[in-house]
Amino acid sequence: MIESVSLTAKLPVFPPAAGLPGATETTRRVLGSRVVRSVNSYALGPDGTNIIRAATQWHVEMSIAHKATVIPCSTVEESIMLTRANNSNGCLSIFWTCAVYFRENQVFFENPDLLPFTFWQILPLDEMQLACPPALAAEFESATVCAGWRILTHLSPAPLVKSLGCEVIEARSNADAAVRCAAGEAEACVTTEAARLRYGLSKLHGFGSPDMFFFGGVAPHGLALLRQAHEGTFVSTNQAQIRLPLNPVAA
Repeated sequence: MIESVSLTAKLPVFPPAAGLPGATETTRRVLGSRVVRSVNSYALGPDGTNIIRAATQWHVEMSIAHKATVIPCSTVEESIMLTRANNSNGCLSIFWTCAVYFRENQVFFENPDLLPFTFWQILPLDEMQLACPPALAAEFESATVCAGWRILTHLSPAPLVKSLGCEVIEARSNADAAVRCAAGEAEACVTTEAARLRYGLSKLHGFGSPDMFFFGGVAPHGLALLRQAHEGTFVSTNQAQIRLPLNPVAA
């Protein structure tokens, strides 16, 4: 007799967040636990992106900079792949995204075994701007010349330059746009202040520095490690409280 398999058995179930730290102080204690020997943050690179900046700042705020490493990735999808692949004992792997990543919904729904929003960081963007090689800066104000320009940009901020009517060339990130613009692949790019300075470009226009949500996600082995560290921290904290004298003044 052939056993029938329920169609719903083929459908995924999101992992529960039970057993994970919630409050900031609790998260800081859990991440500082001996159970978490190291932290690898996989973030869209190269150096100069807002995501790398957010991950680096989060390491500092969580007091784990001494055991944490930011690893630049070519794409967000690569950061997810590397987070899945690195299940070294005691190493917490985190992939970073942001609220305006144009495929954020796919990250969430195509990876139902992950928790993409385990950690979060709110940070003003490193000023987004339109930049170009210094030799071309004087030409920008000429509407005739500018109309023929090509602009390198990640797809997320691409709408910022829609009104210019220029050809848009897709870049992997804001910093990648700056690298390739400096190499002559386009006349201008949408990038960050850090990337502009790093790769020797001139600022044409500043779009501003609004606050942005950045998210740190983990894979199943990361969830297990966090739960283990949280349980150990909870027990240790409770035992420390039990050992306190009942009457501190009399003691």
